[in-house]
Amino acid sequence: MLADHINQLLLKRGRKVPPEMRMYDDTSAFMDLDSGDVLLLEGEPYLISRNEIESGFGMDGDPKYWVKRTLNLETGETYIVKLVFFEEFWQKMGGMDVRFFRSPEKEAEVLDLVRSHPFYMHGTWTTDSADNNVRIIEFIRGPSLPQLISRIDDSYERYVQRDLPVILRDLASCLESLSWLHNNNLVHGDVRWDHIIWDRENDRFRWIDFDYEYNFPENPFGADLFGIGKILANVIGYGPRFYHEVKNSHRFSDIVSDLTPEDFSIVETNRMMNLRKLFPFIPEGLNNILLHFSGHTEVFYESAAEITDDLRAVLVKEFSPAQPVVSS
Repeated sequence: MLADHINQLLLKRGRKVPPEMRMYDDTSAFMDLDSGDVLLLEGEPYLISRNEIESGFGMDGDPKYWVKRTLNLETGETYIVKLVFFEEFWQKMGGMDVRFFRSPEKEAEVLDLVRSHPFYMHGTWTTDSADNNVRIIEFIRGPSLPQLISRIDDSYERYVQRDLPVILRDLASCLESLSWLHNNNLVHGDVRWDHIIWDRENDRFRWIDFDYEYNFPENPFGADLFGIGKILANVIGYGPRFYHEVKNSHRFSDIVSDLTPEDFSIVETNRMMNLRKLFPFIPEGLNNILLHFSGHTEVFYESAAEITDDLRAVLVKEFSPAQPVVSS
Protein backbone atom coordinates (compact mmCIF):
# COMPACT_ATOMS: atom_id res chain seq x y z
CA MET A 1 0.00 0.00 0.00
CA LEU A 2 2.78 2.45 0.89
CA ALA A 3 4.61 1.77 -2.38
CA ASP A 4 1.38 2.37 -4.32
CA HIS A 5 0.84 5.67 -2.50
CA ILE A 6 4.38 6.83 -3.25
CA ASN A 7 4.02 5.82 -6.90
CA GLN A 8 0.90 7.98 -7.10
CA LEU A 9 2.79 10.88 -5.53
CA LEU A 10 5.63 10.47 -8.01
CA LEU A 11 3.20 10.69 -10.91
CA LYS A 12 1.56 13.72 -9.29
CA ARG A 13 4.95 15.44 -9.13
CA GLY A 14 5.75 14.58 -12.74
CA ARG A 15 8.35 11.96 -11.81
CA LYS A 16 8.85 8.54 -13.34
CA VAL A 17 7.88 5.49 -11.33
CA PRO A 18 10.95 3.21 -11.05
CA PRO A 19 10.58 -0.49 -11.81
CA GLU A 20 11.67 -1.21 -8.23
CA MET A 21 11.04 1.34 -5.50
CA ARG A 22 13.74 1.63 -2.81
CA MET A 23 12.47 3.11 0.45
CA TYR A 24 14.50 3.64 3.62
CA ASP A 25 13.65 4.52 7.18
CA ASP A 26 17.21 3.72 8.34
CA THR A 27 19.77 6.24 7.01
CA SER A 28 22.86 4.66 8.57
CA ALA A 29 24.35 3.54 5.24
CA PHE A 30 24.12 7.00 3.65
CA MET A 31 26.59 6.08 0.90
CA ASP A 32 24.01 3.60 -0.43
CA LEU A 33 21.22 6.18 -0.60
CA ASP A 34 21.07 7.47 -4.14
CA SER A 35 19.04 9.59 -6.55
CA GLY A 36 15.56 8.13 -6.96
CA ASP A 37 15.47 6.53 -3.51
CA VAL A 38 12.84 7.60 -0.99
CA LEU A 39 13.54 8.42 2.66
CA LEU A 40 10.70 7.88 5.09
CA LEU A 41 11.03 10.40 7.91
CA GLU A 42 8.22 10.84 10.43
CA GLY A 43 5.85 9.30 7.91
CA GLU A 44 6.79 11.78 5.17
CA PRO A 45 8.35 10.56 1.89
CA TYR A 46 11.42 12.48 0.67
CA LEU A 47 12.61 11.68 -2.85
CA ILE A 48 16.39 12.02 -3.17
CA SER A 49 17.33 14.23 -6.12
CA ARG A 50 21.11 14.45 -5.67
CA ASN A 51 23.99 14.62 -3.25
CA GLU A 52 24.95 18.15 -2.31
CA ILE A 53 28.41 19.37 -3.38
CA GLU A 54 31.22 20.34 -1.05
CA SER A 55 32.85 23.75 -1.43
CA GLY A 56 35.79 25.31 0.35
CA PHE A 57 39.01 23.83 1.73
CA GLY A 58 40.06 22.91 -1.83
CA MET A 59 37.26 20.37 -2.18
CA ASP A 60 35.01 22.19 -4.66
CA GLY A 61 32.89 19.70 -6.55
CA ASP A 62 33.26 16.78 -4.14
CA PRO A 63 29.89 15.16 -3.32
CA LYS A 64 28.71 15.26 0.28
CA TYR A 65 27.10 11.84 0.44
CA TRP A 66 25.60 12.54 3.86
CA VAL A 67 23.74 15.61 2.59
CA LYS A 68 20.86 14.95 0.19
CA ARG A 69 18.74 17.37 -1.79
CA THR A 70 15.23 15.98 -1.65
CA LEU A 71 11.65 16.60 -2.69
CA ASN A 72 8.90 16.10 -0.14
CA LEU A 73 6.46 14.15 -2.28
CA GLU A 74 3.49 15.14 -0.12
CA THR A 75 4.07 18.90 -0.25
CA GLY A 76 6.22 19.37 -3.35
CA GLU A 77 8.76 21.40 -1.34
CA THR A 78 12.54 21.03 -1.67
CA TYR A 79 14.50 20.16 1.48
CA ILE A 80 18.12 19.45 2.35
CA VAL A 81 18.30 16.29 4.44
CA LYS A 82 21.48 15.97 6.51
CA LEU A 83 22.42 12.52 7.77
CA VAL A 84 24.78 11.41 10.53
CA PHE A 85 28.43 11.65 9.52
CA PHE A 86 31.21 11.90 12.08
CA GLU A 87 34.64 13.34 11.35
CA GLU A 88 37.18 15.48 13.14
CA PHE A 89 40.36 17.43 12.45
CA TRP A 90 42.78 19.71 14.27
CA GLN A 91 43.68 23.23 13.19
CA LYS A 92 46.22 25.62 14.65
CA MET A 93 44.61 28.99 15.42
CA GLY A 94 46.68 31.79 16.89
CA GLY A 95 49.29 29.32 18.10
CA MET A 96 46.72 27.00 19.69
CA ASP A 97 45.62 23.56 18.52
CA VAL A 98 41.84 23.48 18.11
CA ARG A 99 39.85 20.28 17.65
CA PHE A 100 36.89 20.46 15.25
CA PHE A 101 34.33 17.67 15.04
CA ARG A 102 30.89 17.10 13.55
CA SER A 103 27.98 16.96 15.97
CA PRO A 104 24.50 16.30 14.52
CA GLU A 105 22.99 16.85 17.97
CA LYS A 106 24.58 20.29 18.26
CA GLU A 107 23.21 21.30 14.83
CA ALA A 108 19.77 20.10 15.94
CA GLU A 109 20.08 22.28 19.05
CA VAL A 110 20.96 25.30 16.90
CA LEU A 111 17.99 24.63 14.62
CA ASP A 112 15.71 24.65 17.64
CA LEU A 113 17.21 27.95 18.85
CA VAL A 114 17.03 29.81 15.51
CA ARG A 115 13.68 28.45 14.38
CA SER A 116 12.32 31.94 13.62
CA HIS A 117 15.59 33.89 13.39
CA PRO A 118 15.78 35.78 10.05
CA PHE A 119 19.52 35.36 9.49
CA TYR A 120 19.72 31.57 9.80
CA MET A 121 18.59 28.57 7.80
CA HIS A 122 15.50 26.94 9.28
CA GLY A 123 14.59 23.34 9.71
CA THR A 124 13.58 20.53 12.00
CA TRP A 125 15.21 17.35 13.18
CA THR A 126 14.05 13.84 13.86
CA THR A 127 15.44 10.38 14.47
CA ASP A 128 15.15 7.55 11.98
CA SER A 129 14.37 3.92 12.80
CA ALA A 130 18.02 3.37 13.83
CA ASP A 131 17.98 6.43 16.13
CA ASN A 132 20.16 8.52 13.78
CA ASN A 133 19.73 12.27 14.14
CA VAL A 134 18.40 13.52 10.78
CA ARG A 135 18.04 17.22 10.06
CA ILE A 136 15.45 18.38 7.52
CA ILE A 137 16.39 21.85 6.25
CA GLU A 138 14.28 24.31 4.27
CA PHE A 139 15.95 25.07 0.95
CA ILE A 140 17.14 28.68 0.53
CA ARG A 141 17.01 29.91 -3.05
CA GLY A 142 19.85 32.23 -3.92
CA PRO A 143 23.61 32.40 -4.46
CA SER A 144 26.23 31.94 -1.80
CA LEU A 145 28.25 35.01 -0.83
CA PRO A 146 31.28 34.01 -3.01
CA GLN A 147 28.96 33.26 -5.93
CA LEU A 148 27.30 36.65 -5.56
CA ILE A 149 30.64 38.46 -5.52
CA SER A 150 32.02 36.44 -8.44
CA ARG A 151 29.14 37.68 -10.59
CA ILE A 152 30.11 41.34 -10.11
CA ASP A 153 31.93 42.59 -13.18
CA ASP A 154 33.80 45.68 -12.00
CA SER A 155 37.37 46.81 -11.62
CA TYR A 156 38.62 46.35 -8.07
CA GLU A 157 38.64 50.08 -7.36
CA ARG A 158 35.08 50.41 -8.68
CA TYR A 159 34.05 47.39 -6.61
CA VAL A 160 35.38 49.02 -3.42
CA GLN A 161 33.65 52.30 -4.17
CA ARG A 162 30.28 51.02 -5.37
CA ASP A 163 29.62 47.37 -4.54
CA LEU A 164 31.53 46.74 -1.33
CA PRO A 165 29.60 49.13 0.96
CA VAL A 166 26.29 47.66 -0.22
CA ILE A 167 27.40 44.11 0.50
CA LEU A 168 28.91 45.02 3.87
CA ARG A 169 25.76 46.82 5.02
CA ASP A 170 23.67 43.76 4.31
CA LEU A 171 26.32 41.43 5.67
CA ALA A 172 26.79 43.24 8.99
CA SER A 173 23.50 42.07 10.49
CA CYS A 174 24.16 38.49 9.41
CA LEU A 175 27.61 38.52 11.00
CA GLU A 176 26.31 40.13 14.16
CA SER A 177 23.62 37.46 14.48
CA LEU A 178 26.32 35.01 15.59
CA SER A 179 25.99 36.73 18.95
CA TRP A 180 22.58 35.07 19.27
CA LEU A 181 24.30 31.68 19.28
CA HIS A 182 27.16 32.76 21.52
CA ASN A 183 24.81 34.28 24.08
CA ASN A 184 23.19 30.85 24.27
CA ASN A 185 26.55 29.08 24.65
CA LEU A 186 26.46 27.66 21.13
CA VAL A 187 28.78 28.17 18.17
CA HIS A 188 28.25 28.07 14.43
CA GLY A 189 31.41 26.01 14.14
CA ASP A 190 32.17 26.45 10.44
CA VAL A 191 32.10 30.19 9.73
CA ARG A 192 32.99 30.48 6.03
CA TRP A 193 31.79 32.82 3.32
CA ASP A 194 30.28 29.93 1.32
CA HIS A 195 28.10 29.22 4.37
CA ILE A 196 26.29 32.51 3.84
CA ILE A 197 23.46 32.50 1.30
CA TRP A 198 21.73 35.53 -0.20
CA ASP A 199 18.04 34.68 0.25
CA ARG A 200 16.33 36.04 -2.87
CA GLU A 201 12.83 35.74 -1.40
CA ASN A 202 13.60 37.75 1.75
CA ASP A 203 16.48 39.94 0.52
CA ARG A 204 18.94 39.07 3.26
CA PHE A 205 22.02 37.00 3.98
CA ARG A 206 21.47 33.80 5.98
CA TRP A 207 23.78 31.31 7.68
CA ILE A 208 23.77 27.62 6.78
CA ASP A 209 25.54 24.48 8.07
CA PHE A 210 25.92 24.33 11.85
CA ASP A 211 27.10 20.77 12.39
CA TYR A 212 30.70 21.50 13.37
CA GLU A 213 31.63 21.93 17.02
CA TYR A 214 35.09 22.83 18.37
CA ASN A 215 37.14 23.00 21.55
CA PHE A 216 38.94 26.35 21.84
CA PRO A 217 40.23 26.65 25.42
CA GLU A 218 41.25 30.32 25.25
CA ASN A 219 37.94 31.56 23.80
CA PRO A 220 34.90 29.29 23.40
CA PHE A 221 33.76 31.36 20.41
CA GLY A 222 37.21 32.16 19.01
CA ALA A 223 37.02 30.05 15.85
CA ASP A 224 33.74 31.74 14.87
CA LEU A 225 35.36 35.16 15.31
CA PHE A 226 38.42 34.18 13.26
CA GLY A 227 35.95 32.98 10.62
CA ILE A 228 34.36 36.44 10.51
CA GLY A 229 37.79 37.96 9.90
CA LYS A 230 38.41 35.56 7.04
CA ILE A 231 35.00 36.39 5.51
CA LEU A 232 35.67 40.14 5.73
CA ALA A 233 39.11 39.71 4.15
CA ASN A 234 37.52 37.79 1.25
CA VAL A 235 34.75 40.34 0.77
CA ILE A 236 36.94 43.44 1.10
CA GLY A 237 39.61 41.85 -1.08
CA TYR A 238 37.12 40.99 -3.87
CA GLY A 239 38.07 37.38 -3.15
CA PRO A 240 40.88 35.93 -1.00
CA ARG A 241 44.34 37.41 -1.48
CA PHE A 242 47.18 34.96 -0.91
CA TYR A 243 50.94 35.45 -0.85
CA HIS A 244 51.57 33.41 -4.02
CA GLU A 245 49.22 35.71 -5.97
CA VAL A 246 51.04 38.80 -4.74
CA LYS A 247 54.47 37.27 -5.33
CA ASN A 248 53.63 36.23 -8.91
CA SER A 249 51.88 39.44 -9.97
CA HIS A 250 53.77 42.17 -11.84
CA ARG A 251 51.33 44.64 -10.31
CA PHE A 252 52.79 44.02 -6.86
CA SER A 253 56.45 43.54 -7.78
CA ASP A 254 57.48 46.67 -5.87
CA ILE A 255 55.52 45.62 -2.79
CA VAL A 256 56.61 42.03 -2.21
CA SER A 257 59.88 42.96 -0.54
CA ASP A 258 57.99 45.20 1.92
CA LEU A 259 55.65 42.45 3.12
CA THR A 260 56.25 41.03 6.59
CA PRO A 261 54.68 38.08 8.45
CA GLU A 262 52.62 40.62 10.39
CA ASP A 263 50.74 41.53 7.19
CA PHE A 264 49.19 38.06 7.06
CA SER A 265 46.56 36.20 9.04
CA ILE A 266 47.64 34.70 12.34
CA VAL A 267 45.55 31.64 11.42
CA GLU A 268 46.52 31.21 7.75
CA THR A 269 50.00 32.62 7.34
CA ASN A 270 49.70 32.91 3.54
CA ARG A 271 46.46 34.95 3.61
CA MET A 272 46.87 38.73 3.27
CA MET A 273 45.11 40.83 5.90
CA ASN A 274 46.90 44.15 5.53
CA LEU A 275 45.22 44.82 2.19
CA ARG A 276 46.09 48.54 2.16
CA LYS A 277 49.66 47.54 1.38
CA LEU A 278 48.32 46.22 -1.91
CA PHE A 279 45.48 48.69 -2.46
CA PRO A 280 46.00 52.06 -0.72
CA PHE A 281 42.49 53.23 -1.69
CA ILE A 282 40.88 50.75 0.73
CA PRO A 283 39.44 52.82 3.61
CA GLU A 284 41.80 52.72 6.57
CA GLY A 285 38.99 51.86 8.97
CA LEU A 286 38.14 48.70 7.02
CA ASN A 287 41.78 47.70 6.92
CA ASN A 288 42.11 48.26 10.66
CA ILE A 289 39.33 45.72 11.25
CA LEU A 290 41.30 43.17 9.23
CA LEU A 291 44.48 43.94 11.17
CA HIS A 292 42.77 42.59 14.30
CA PHE A 293 43.18 39.17 12.66
CA SER A 294 46.76 39.69 11.53
CA GLY A 295 50.19 39.49 13.09
CA HIS A 296 49.99 43.25 13.66
CA THR A 297 47.33 42.92 16.33
CA GLU A 298 47.92 43.34 20.02
CA VAL A 299 44.19 43.23 20.86
CA PHE A 300 41.76 40.58 19.61
CA TYR A 301 38.04 41.01 19.12
CA GLU A 302 36.09 39.27 21.87
CA SER A 303 32.63 39.21 20.26
CA ALA A 304 30.88 39.36 16.91
CA ALA A 305 29.16 42.57 18.02
CA GLU A 306 32.52 44.31 18.52
CA ILE A 307 33.46 43.52 14.94
CA THR A 308 30.17 44.67 13.43
CA ASP A 309 30.08 47.82 15.57
CA ASP A 310 33.43 48.80 14.06
CA LEU A 311 32.21 47.78 10.61
CA ARG A 312 29.07 49.91 10.81
CA ALA A 313 31.06 52.90 12.08
CA VAL A 314 33.40 52.66 9.10
CA LEU A 315 30.50 52.38 6.67
CA VAL A 316 28.90 55.54 8.08
CA LYS A 317 32.18 57.45 8.04
CA GLU A 318 33.67 56.32 4.74
CA PHE A 319 30.79 55.63 2.35
CA SER A 320 27.75 57.47 1.03
CA PRO A 321 24.39 55.96 2.10
CA ALA A 322 22.97 56.42 -1.41
CA GLN A 323 23.61 52.94 -2.76
CA PRO A 324 21.54 50.34 -4.62
CA VAL A 325 20.41 47.16 -2.87
CA VAL A 326 22.31 43.92 -3.31
CA SER A 327 21.20 42.10 -6.44
CA SER A 328 21.43 38.36 -6.96
